[in-house]
Amino acid sequence: MNPICNRKNYFQFYRTFAKLTSIRSRLLSTDVKSKQIASKLLLEAKQKSNLTFDEIAKKLNVNKVWLTSAILGQHPIEEETLSKLIKILDIDRENSKELEHLIETIGSIPDHRGGNISNDPIIRRFNELIDVYGDAIKLLIREEFGDGIMSAIDCTINFEKKVVDNEKRILITIDGKYLQYKNKI
Repeated sequence: MNPICNRKNYFQFYRTFAKLTSIRSRLLSTDVKSKQIASKLLLEAKQKSNLTFDEIAKKLNVNKVWLTSAILGQHPIEEETLSKLIKILDIDRENSKELEHLIETIGSIPDHRGGNISNDPIIRRFNELIDVYGDAIKLLIREEFGDGIMSAIDCTINFEKKVVDNEKRILITIDGKYLQYKNKI
């Protein structure tokens, strides 16, 4: 008889598996929580600094949309840039263990990106834009480029505030690389 198949070994295996699954899920949720805590710390320091994302991005010589997204935990920040960011935001560097954890957490690749469906009105409008114009944009990409997609990885997003006829406007530009689907197997 197979030793795993007897009743005692089966329950022992099951308990061990359940413990490992529980530990794994706690570790994963801790990682997500660590990102959230690190983001909160950076956002609080940004608020205290009275600097805008644009001002910080210029000091770091990076795109302000990328920086904002990275601070929110959607992109890793390389250590050199993060060290400069910590100086700019004047984050307390006395507790080196916490600072080291911050660098490790913000510098890591996110477990998931953009997985939340938000009820925030601004984000909902972006979802609405995609619902209304997504198919049209898809057809235009196919008509002008062929069968392919626009990369969300190799893209740059720019954000500008404009005033037209005394009316505040928002200009968002997405510059994405075209990726053609392979037609041959």
